[in-house]
Parts: sequence; C-alpha cells; structure tokens
Amino acid sequence: MDDLVGRWFTIDGDCGIVRYVGPVSGTHGTWLGIEWAPPKHGKHNGTKSKRSYFSCSFSPTSGAFIRPVSRIIWGQSLLSAAHSRYSTDLSSIDFPQTIDGSRGQVSVPRLDIIAKFQTLEQLEILGLDTQCVFGTLKEDDLGVFARVHTLLLANNFFTKWTCVEEVVCQMPKVRVLDMSANPLYSPLSFGNKEVELHEIRVDNSPHISWSDVCCIAHTTRAHTLSHGWSARSDISSPLLLAHVRVLKLAYNNIRDIRPLGTLACLEHLDVRGNTQLCDLHIECDTFHALTTLDLSETGVTDWPCVDTLNNIKKLHTLRIIHTPLLSGMAELAARAQLVARLPRVLKLDGSVVSADERTDMERSYLASCARSVTETNELVEKMARVFPRIHELVHTHGVPHVPHPVRTALDSRLAHTTLQVVNKDEVLSNTERPLIRTMLVRQLRPVAMRIARTKSFGLYISNPPHTNSWTLLDNEARSLSFYGVEDGSIIRIVKD
Repeated sequence: MDDLVGRWFTIDGDCGIVRYVGPVSGTHGTWLGIEWAPPKHGKHNGTKSKRSYFSCSFSPTSGAFIRPVSRIIWGQSLLSAAHSRYSTDLSSIDFPQTIDGSRGQVSVPRLDIIAKFQTLEQLEILGLDTQCVFGTLKEDDLGVFARVHTLLLANNFFTKWTCVEEVVCQMPKVRVLDMSANPLYSPLSFGNKEVELHEIRVDNSPHISWSDVCCIAHTTRAHTLSHGWSARSDISSPLLLAHVRVLKLAYNNIRDIRPLGTLACLEHLDVRGNTQLCDLHIECDTFHALTTLDLSETGVTDWPCVDTLNNIKKLHTLRIIHTPLLSGMAELAARAQLVARLPRVLKLDGSVVSADERTDMERSYLASCARSVTETNELVEKMARVFPRIHELVHTHGVPHVPHPVRTALDSRLAHTTLQVVNKDEVLSNTERPLIRTMLVRQLRPVAMRIARTKSFGLYISNPPHTNSWTLLDNEARSLSFYGVEDGSIIRIVKD
C-alpha cells in the first residue's frame, strides 16, 4: 500500500490526497493519513498525540486519518479507461445476419469490419474526461495509442506534473493536451522529459500558480495556452510565455492586461468574462504581433480606453459585446462608434466590416458627434476637442450637416409659455408650461386656478418682444391664438 502516497481518491462524494500510509500510535492496523480537498472536513495538520505523521499543503486543519475501506475510489489506469469507453465486446451482441428490405432480404455488414474501426490503435482523439484516470502506461502497452494526436484528460486524478509529462512522452504524436480540473497543486515539479505540444489547456485550475502555468507552457513549447475559470488575478512577469501565440484567460479576475504587452509572439488574446478588467490604457510600442482580442463580458466602461486600442498596430479582429460601455446604447449606434474610432478593425463582434459599412458608420459617427455639440460655430474644432479622428473623417466625408429639429404636428400646435403668478405687483412664481394655441380662455382658467391656488384672479398676456404691454384676456370664448400667444409668451395670473 506504500504506492498510495500521493494518490488522489474520492469517498462518499468527497475527495482528497493520501499523505501517509502506516500505523498510528495507540491504535491497531493500517491507517491512511489524508488531506481533504475541502479543508473543512479536516481536523489537524497531520499531527496526532504530539507526533507528526505528515504535513498539510491545503490548510493547517485539512488533515485526517481514515481506514482503507472499500468505499474509496482510487481511479483506474489510462488503458483501462480507454477500453471501458471505446471498446465493445461484439461477440456478446446478437446481431441479425439479414434484415427485411423493400426488395427482400438485405445482409448486415460484417462484424469484423466494425470491430476494425473500434480498436484503440485506430484512435486519433482520445477523450477520457471524468474517468478517474491516474498513472502512466505500462511498457507492453506503449504502442496502443501510437496515432493519438489529441489527448483529453480533464477532471481526472493526476496530482503530479511529472506523471503528465511521462504520459505525453508515451504518445509521441500528441500535440493537443487538456489537463483542466485535475488536482494539480503548486509548487509543481518538472522533469527532464522533452515534450512538444501545440496546445495545452489547464482551465479550472485555481491551485496552480501563475508562475507554474508559465512553466507548463514553456516546458511543453505550446503555442496555445488556455488557463480560464481559475480565479487568476496576477499575470505579471510572463517572460516564459515569449513563444506563445494564442493565450486564453477567460473568466478570471484579471484587472490589467498590460503585462502581456511584452510578449513578442502573442497574436490572439482572449480575456472575456474578466469583469474586473475596466481600464485598458494600452501603451504605444506594446502588443507588437496581436491581431485578435476578445474583451466581451469585461468591465470596460469608457471610450478613452477603447481609443487606446489604436496603439495595437496589427489589431484587426475585436469582440467587445456585453460590456458596461455598450449596455445603454442601441446596437447600431454602438457599432458606429466602434467602427469609426478603430479604423484598423476589420472584424467586429463576429461580423466583417465591409468598406461600404465603414463609410456609413463613419458618417453616422460624425453626425452623432455634431448633434452633441450645442453651438454650430466652429463645429469641427469643437467636435475634435471631445471626439477622436474628427479631422481625419471630416477630410474624408466632409463637414456633417446639423439638421434643425423637426417639428411634429403636435409641436406646431403648442406654444411654450410661462405662467406667472402676481400679487400686488410682486411676482410669486413662474411656471413653464406648453399650451395649445386653440385653447379657450375659459379652458385656461382651471389650469391657472391650480397654479395660483385661488379662484379670484385676472388673466393678462404679454407676447415677445416683451415691452411691459399687457393685454387682458377678457373674452372667455376666445382662443389664446386670438390674443397672439406664441413661444415665449407670458401669461400673468393676477390675484385679486
């Protein structure tokens, strides 16, 4: 049982790692000194009766002793897992020799042909996720997976990276390796095995330090590294990733991606789902090779941060949907802003930006910028102080036209007036209120009554330009238009 030390196991739904096998003073028989992965199940740090049997790595109170009962699941070998998933004993299946067809009896394909394609030697993709796999292949089995180029071992029982290296060496054609969600804990030990991969995945691995993740990519020479869903926040000093071309860090806790700007070979960066990533502030002379960037579901909140993406000279593909920056904007308006602000982007949120669309989006952007400027004098200069690329776009598309507000049918019937309450030549209040020009004087009285809070008053009107000339609204059956009401008119409510 000594080979159990360092083994991962599960029992009754809980899991842990064996740290000690042997006797415990004051008891009889063999015990397993274990460290629970959920530390709350533990009781001590491997010490009992003042004697230390092992030490804990997860927590000072994650240790315990249990008996080696039959309920413990120790996992299975890689070959056994492959047989259980891919191999079928066809002799136990009662296949019919013929079946009835529309033109008579039809013979069934030969079983030996089916069996030929079910042999492990024919596999090129070996998927053994969640199969409780541990350990390496035996010498007699080394040629079984000679054709495998993609090895998927996520959520298994691997606890040592040296064991992973040996498995990869036993399958010389493997170029894609998925070791996500395995019980790998830092610090990892790395052997002298020469491993060369194209892609390595260590997603959902929060217990592996960033430095060990970088070492994994470095020792495997992988061009693609995926390390998402791992609560990663610190990504500083990524020097060992200098050869990495594709880096996937989705759904972590990253706040700043600028440390990655020194990676000379980085072409694709995926940081979607990092909600704490708010400020980009990409500096010049960084991200020299980056062409694709995924910022969707991040915390980007302001346009100046987006404008700094222009410092990435080769960036042509961008995803930035589902961010606070765009949450309150119409989809078309948001796309116009992005296309106009980022002239090098050729593919935005999965859709190619055509030349015609870019022209339309840039003109729409100019028009929206012009509408946001309150004064039209020196329009271009005032726009350029607030919005980027204005001079460049005006040179291409011309000065945008600022349309006058279109009056609707109701607007043409309304007069924007001021209702002024006066008592003994003292102005008590001014209330801005639109009134329908065809409103009768007797219809205005209830409105004035509510504003002045009195039933006894007189109504006077003064139309612009105001010259302190007041006209008494003396005919209840006349409309306000009869008295010349218009925008800017003042209707005085004089208390008696």
